[in-house]
Amino acid sequence: MRSCLVLTAFSFVASLSGCGPVDSEPSIPAEASGCPTQFGEDLTESRAIDIGDASSGTFVPYADGASARLILGNQGSMMITPWVQVEALPGDAEETCHVVRLANEFEGPLADDPDGLASAQFNVQFIKAGSFLVSDGALYQPFAWDRETLEGQKLDLTVTVRGDGYEGTKRVSIVLE
Repeated sequence: MRSCLVLTAFSFVASLSGCGPVDSEPSIPAEASGCPTQFGEDLTESRAIDIGDASSGTFVPYADGASARLILGNQGSMMITPWVQVEALPGDAEETCHVVRLANEFEGPLADDPDGLASAQFNVQFIKAGSFLVSDGALYQPFAWDRETLEGQKLDLTVTVRGDGYEGTKRVSIVLE
């Protein structure tokens, strides 16, 4: 009984002290949901798209020269976690599926990758939010390099979104931080 009281008292004092692990990494946002896509080859429309951050609950497009946070992923790789939005038209469903392709090129090659290129493709669920369709979570874009190698690196990021009958592309230069 006495050992339980000592342990309880110690736990209480420790909780008041404010000591404990400090999380220096930003939390990992929820990943966008996958979905099946089957589009025809006829891409008759072009739509405006954008890429940015929505971790605050509001979509903020990346601007040329702005920084994007590097996040340590669960598998140990550094990554960026952008969201994508597409111009919505009146006839669009409340939920749609799109094919999203992210391609990036580093300013000058990295030592571990002389070509400095990477890309990924996702089938992503989008939700209608006002006049836009927004990915229902972040796209995980991992890098095989450590934070020190990536910090300050300029990254030209190109996103291409394809929906039923349309496609759009956006290119932006960001700085990894």
